[in-house]
Amino acid sequence: MYAQLVEGGTTPDRRTEMDRIVTDEMVPALQGEPGFAGALNLVDRDSGNAMMIILWERHEQAVRPLAEYGAAFLKALAGVATISTGTRSPISVWEVNARA
Repeated sequence: MYAQLVEGGTTPDRRTEMDRIVTDEMVPALQGEPGFAGALNLVDRDSGNAMMIILWERHEQAVRPLAEYGAAFLKALAGVATISTGTRSPISVWEVNARA
């Protein structure tokens, strides 16, 4: 199993809007992607920053280019990008070597 770590955020006053996009659009879109195995969205409500951990069954699924994702996910990602603030780190991929 592999995990993508996606770091970003928005201003605290737009955090609710970002949460809605993540829960109502992004996660459902990810459920239709091949190899998707789960997601966690970690939020600091005071700063508006967040980290999303997206789990994939295989390495090649975790490192594939964004252009290979479905339209629903790309639309949700565009919505997130429009309200994102600050410096975003590149998406990183990690091997998961322990889980419950």
